[in-house]
Amino acid sequence: MPILTAKHAGFCEGVERAYRIALKEIEADKNVFMLGNLVHNTQVVDKFKKLGIKNIKDLSEISPGTTGTLILSAHGVPPEVYEQAKVLGLKIVDTTCPWVKKPQRIAQQLAQEGWQVIIVGDKGHPEVKGLVGWSGGTAIVVQSVDELKQVRLDQEKPLGVLAQTTQSEESFSSIIAYLKQNFKNVKEQNTICGATEKRQSSAIDLAKRVDLILIVGDKMSANTKRLTELCSKTGTETHQIQTAEELNLAWLKGKEKVGITAGASTPDWVIWEVEQKLKTC
Repeated sequence: MPILTAKHAGFCEGVERAYRIALKEIEADKNVFMLGNLVHNTQVVDKFKKLGIKNIKDLSEISPGTTGTLILSAHGVPPEVYEQAKVLGLKIVDTTCPWVKKPQRIAQQLAQEGWQVIIVGDKGHPEVKGLVGWSGGTAIVVQSVDELKQVRLDQEKPLGVLAQTTQSEESFSSIIAYLKQNFKNVKEQNTICGATEKRQSSAIDLAKRVDLILIVGDKMSANTKRLTELCSKTGTETHQIQTAEELNLAWLKGKEKVGITAGASTPDWVIWEVEQKLKTC
């Protein structure tokens, strides 16, 4: 049975960069704290825990006077976190993806210039929480036109619209179209990252050429979830799995071609394990 892997799958440059930086810091310092998860992947998080990294949800978990290194995740953080971290006196290592830094700067500038900032994204996602922080807490977060219709916007205030870097082009475009039809002054800032665009188009193309497509990635991962949604829309049977152990062999019955793609936070070794299990079926 032919097994096809998407041209663009797995770690993106931003995640790869954050992963390398974190490994380097663990080698250099035996007391390393990670604020949140470096990336949304359980296997990566578990690996770092085994190497001795201490995951924390809030800086209040670190006692004043503690020495060591604090790693900020690839998703980015609100500006006040940097100030809070400086007070602790720890070495601060910022692994925020450069693609995330861009919308952070845009959100800050738009808010300072008096625009109503609208972020197309997942409200609960760390990246989006960071973007709201960079807007001074004034940004409105929506993920669909239906959500947007529930928001009362000032017709006279200019609207600056940007996207969580892992949003789908379809969602962003539909919201932009609605706003331009109904409001006078709309500034569009498409901040969906290049890696996301490549993975989404590559996944859709592959889904159209196979009988079954497997999306490998963590359930926490927003970009993996988006790949699953997009592939499902092609009509091809689609399943998201986190590891090879979750592969249900019943899915393969009657299938001639199987495709594999993976989210930007999925390490190569996890993808490889899925490929190897398929080859033994």
